[in-house]
Amino acid sequence: MLFRSGNLYANDRRPDAVHFVQTRDGWKLALHYYAPVKGAKKKRPVLCCHGLSGNHHSYDLTERTSIARLLAAQGHPTFTLDLRGAGLSEKGGPCRRHPLRWILSDHYNFDIPAAVDKVCELTGAKKIHYVGHSMGGMIAYCFLQMPVAEKIDRCVILASPANLEHMRPAHKLTPLRYVIPGIPLRKLTQCVAPMFEWFRPLQLVSGNINLRPGDYTLSAANCQDQTPMSLLVDLARCVEHGHLLGDDGRDLTESMGEITTPTLIMCGKKDATVGFGPVLEAYERIGADEKKWVPLGEEFGQDDEYGHMTILVGKDVDREVHPHIADWLAKG
Repeated sequence: MLFRSGNLYANDRRPDAVHFVQTRDGWKLALHYYAPVKGAKKKRPVLCCHGLSGNHHSYDLTERTSIARLLAAQGHPTFTLDLRGAGLSEKGGPCRRHPLRWILSDHYNFDIPAAVDKVCELTGAKKIHYVGHSMGGMIAYCFLQMPVAEKIDRCVILASPANLEHMRPAHKLTPLRYVIPGIPLRKLTQCVAPMFEWFRPLQLVSGNINLRPGDYTLSAANCQDQTPMSLLVDLARCVEHGHLLGDDGRDLTESMGEITTPTLIMCGKKDATVGFGPVLEAYERIGADEKKWVPLGEEFGQDDEYGHMTILVGKDVDREVHPHIADWLAKG
């Protein structure tokens, strides 16, 4: 799976196709398509969205951990989205069409609606399912209160908080906006990727705990991407307040009771990145009549503890996480 290129540990797994869509504010986004396995009963399309500083690789890092291929095997036309600036989507920065500057609302006001409409166009579906990890789930808490929610049939949220007080130190990032435009996290993690195999502090900070040998390196080298300081500062504004905030100051956490989309929420008890309690609070706030909470960890019957990235690429996700996702989406 490893081959030499600009990234020594690059993931060589490829989707069946890559489609592109342009947002209303002019950004070109990539949608990686996984066709349903031949012979499988065709089901509703699924759109998967990564988290902060992430990209599509987290949904198809290895054969065993791939949520994208799992869902395709179940008959779902599956699309993994690269948000603006990530993966194969258009980058921002000097000498590019767009500056290295965007905020959280750009994702739920522009990126997600464009991606949802494109998936519907490509598949002919009127409604689709959505899977979001970390910030990808936080985005869902926002857009599920908007008109685009009418096109979402069922939702899966993985390790996404709505109460951000656990991340309180992040508000100290604000002064950095005057110093650096962004953080080249992908390049930094690629440089030290092999160290993730054995250096416990790196595993804990990144949320990569209880992975299989070799997967620590793959995750570090592939699942990180461009992060603009403007987005971090916008998130820091929310962290300082404690809740998700709209551009107009509206408290989008307080209004989560308006969310009626059937939603499954999962989180590891040992998730030190966003905290277990804040994700449980998100589940409790959602107003959907049909919702489900699945905690992960040894005390809940799993063989391993789950960190922030473990829920996507952990060594036992095929046994302990994937069945919950597949069963939930199969109901739609």
